Amino acid sequence: MNIFINEKEQRARAGWRLLVQFIFMFLFVGFGILGSQTLIDSSLSIFLILPQFIGIIASVWVAAYLMDKRSFFDYGIALDRQWFREFLVGCAIAAVAQITIFAVEWAAGWLTITGFGWNVTTQNSFFWIMISSFLGMLMVGFHEELFSRGYQILNLTEGFRYPQFGTRGAIVIAVLLTSSLFGIMHIFNDNASAVSTFNIVIAGIVLAVPYILTGSLGLSVGLHFSWNFVMAGVLGFPVSGMNFETSVIRIQQNGIELWTGGAFGPEAGLMGWVGMAIMLGLSYVYIKAEGYEIAIAELFSNEYQPAGKSDEQSQ
Repeated sequence: MNIFINEKEQRARAGWRLLVQFIFMFLFVGFGILGSQTLIDSSLSIFLILPQFIGIIASVWVAAYLMDKRSFFDYGIALDRQWFREFLVGCAIAAVAQITIFAVEWAAGWLTITGFGWNVTTQNSFFWIMISSFLGMLMVGFHEELFSRGYQILNLTEGFRYPQFGTRGAIVIAVLLTSSLFGIMHIFNDNASAVSTFNIVIAGIVLAVPYILTGSLGLSVGLHFSWNFVMAGVLGFPVSGMNFETSVIRIQQNGIELWTGGAFGPEAGLMGWVGMAIMLGLSYVYIKAEGYEIAIAELFSNEYQPAGKSDEQSQ
């Protein structure tokens, strides 16, 4: 057996594809950050996120062409009317989840509204901070889903599709591995803990479910973006241990940390589980209402065929 090349698929094996994409990502993002720090002198978050956004997209694009032998758009990025509709539905669902968390904590006396962002003096104007936060979180939602769900789950599913696992077993392994990596990626954030890391692993699973059932990242990107932006940019919670420069609503939390997540934000508390349960439940309702089968999408169940070997791949 050739440990480097899958002769049936006529391309590198999944592990090498993932490694090469990661190396490209490390290089593109690293050089992008160095360049932006040299050329741009601004504290707005968008300029910190932009190099990551460009670098991760570029790395997936290059790896797709050189290693995967497939289109960039095969990773759940259709960008058609249906995709954008699912994105907007994901935004609405995550907003409902965050507003529920806020309402419960406010009713329980676990938070106090201390003011509003436009009344706070900051280095940058409130308007530009909110535009920066909105666009920055939009980019994070897109590139983290493309990397952590779109690229990795598809490649790992193909890599683990051995007879003893089957497609279903391969997907379970892929989702657990990518979600664990997603949690580890946040382990060095401020105020991170074992609880916050575990909860983010669960969040990775929740975000993976729509992708597995639909073959599209539209819903997942919407959920991810809106969860972060509404939580931190609108409602004033910390997001994964980080505080925005300002938010629409300014709050002070004083509730039980087990529930609220404390300085890390709702993702480290039981209220984060409430929000994730809402997202998972409403996503399931939407997916079923849209006529999707509650089954593994064809993107994962169909075996890869080299270019020219099938009508689907040659289109």
